[in-house]
Amino acid sequence: MQENLTAPLESNGLIPPEDHFHGSEIATIGLAHGINDMFFAFIPTLQPLLMEKLALTNAQAGLFSFFLQGPSLLQPLIGHIADRRNLRWVIILAPTLSAIALSLVGYAPSFGWLALLMIIAGFSTAGFHAIAPVITASRSGQKIGRGMGTFMVFGEMFYGLGPLIVVAVVGALTIYGLPWLIACGLFISIVLFLRFKDLTTTKNRSLEQSPLTQADIRAISVILLPILTHIFVTSFLYSNVLNFLPTFLTNEGASFEFSGMAFSIIEISGTVGVFLYSRFSDRIGQRIVIFLTTLVMPIFSILFLQVQGWMQVPMLIGTGFLAFSANPAFMAIIQNHFPESRSLTNGIYMAAAFVLRSIAAILVGFLADHFGLRTVFTFSAWGAFLAIPLVFLLPKK
Repeated sequence: MQENLTAPLESNGLIPPEDHFHGSEIATIGLAHGINDMFFAFIPTLQPLLMEKLALTNAQAGLFSFFLQGPSLLQPLIGHIADRRNLRWVIILAPTLSAIALSLVGYAPSFGWLALLMIIAGFSTAGFHAIAPVITASRSGQKIGRGMGTFMVFGEMFYGLGPLIVVAVVGALTIYGLPWLIACGLFISIVLFLRFKDLTTTKNRSLEQSPLTQADIRAISVILLPILTHIFVTSFLYSNVLNFLPTFLTNEGASFEFSGMAFSIIEISGTVGVFLYSRFSDRIGQRIVIFLTTLVMPIFSILFLQVQGWMQVPMLIGTGFLAFSANPAFMAIIQNHFPESRSLTNGIYMAAAFVLRSIAAILVGFLADHFGLRTVFTFSAWGAFLAIPLVFLLPKK
């Protein structure tokens, strides 16, 4: 029987929370997450071509992440507004808007136009990520870890397919053929409209909570501070692996096709890791998952730098396998510990995490221009181990 999505809402969610897991709704939101994020995977893969076409430096390429993620600063505001006004159209239209903006990057005649297209996509994905995880948590019942993991599996799976798709399209139609893929974004927007046309993101006024107290803010800070510090410390390695991997491999003499495939290997192996995480995280605890991620990813990254050619493939698989499990684990911790302010705390977390990763990407690009990508990659991999003590500051569950 179809649930009434416009029923009175609890104070901690956009849709009334249930005791059981609503797999079809979570899968639909997850698919939209995947299609939206797929277009963002185009940028690291296309980065060597865009740098050559527009004569860009590594520092300018490092700004790509800021353009795409800078608008995420608005996520707490978007989450706050979503509690008071119905923003379902933000969720519905985001995949189409992201598809249009990022499929047109090959037509950008200058760095300024390229930045504008990325900023438009950044606003689109900021709105989506401010609301979609809260919907997912609200429909996950007591299995929030599984819900967040499912949400992330779709995102990582399609992000992993993105480089393969863009390599195939560029190979067949050149970079100017990418707009054909806008149809993918339009398709999932139509699916979202049909599935959630009656969705409301507003809270029931009679159940709305009072503003956060100083005690609430302190409690949020105790959880968020080690999480965000961990993210910043490890973001330098993530930036090398996610933002600069195709550029790094191209500079090392690899082909455009191999560089795109390597990026897909990272993402697809990460999807497998997140899938397994989503099945076991609620049993073994989020902190164990984060610890394993923090330990394993730098080890395989260091080994990756020591080998060449196809020997790099197993190292990429190892790097990616647990690389993306920390994010849904962090999100599950936040959703579990702040059930009365999920929209706000999720917005704060997402905004801060995106901005910290953007800052790291900018610094990696700047340092790469002075010391080379290999040197920066090496120091980033060893530096990621510094985040291990921060794991023990997190709650066990």
